[in-house]
Amino acid sequence: MQYPLLVGLSALTDRQQALLDHLASFVAKQGYAPSLQEIAHAFGFSSLQGVKDHLKALERKGYVRRRPGQRRAITLMGPPRPFANGIPILGRVPAGTPQLALEQYDERLTLDTATLGPGRHFALQVKGDSMIHAGIHDGDYVIVRQQDTAEPGAIVVALLGEDATVKYLRRRGRQVRLEAANPAYRPIPLHGHVPAPKILGRVVGLYRAFR
Repeated sequence: MQYPLLVGLSALTDRQQALLDHLASFVAKQGYAPSLQEIAHAFGFSSLQGVKDHLKALERKGYVRRRPGQRRAITLMGPPRPFANGIPILGRVPAGTPQLALEQYDERLTLDTATLGPGRHFALQVKGDSMIHAGIHDGDYVIVRQQDTAEPGAIVVALLGEDATVKYLRRRGRQVRLEAANPAYRPIPLHGHVPAPKILGRVVGLYRAFR
């Protein structure tokens, strides 16, 4: 069983992800969780404390629940407290030259909305490489809190006419503009550009699924 990686949202280290996958596979085959000794043997831990530390991290992030003092007392919780309805995926947003991003509600992204804080949120799938140096890759989903303003330095989704794009919001002297995290793309001034950019929201997280 593979769990999606949540970047910026209770993300797992490679070791934690491997342990979570091992737990899921073991439970699927045996019908019960492995013991601490079995986990230590499978991963080459020199002591049980290393196992406990990794399990504590998974529990803190909401992926497992443990019952101290009981043998094999590990319960898989899945991705942290998944929200039944998830957040809507509005479309595909370019991270390069802006193109049309259609608002389609056919799909939803299931994740823990409690980690996002207050406000209305939506997801957009990124297309292009203009934000690659910010760690945002083609095919990723940006998690966006809907708002019409943002502080300089934030990553935002902005609308230019009927086109949407994801960029840094930067202040350069008196000028406020949208900047890529890739020198191959030119900045877009927030004022004086036709059509004038309109901020749709601030990027608060990133979802990336490995297959």
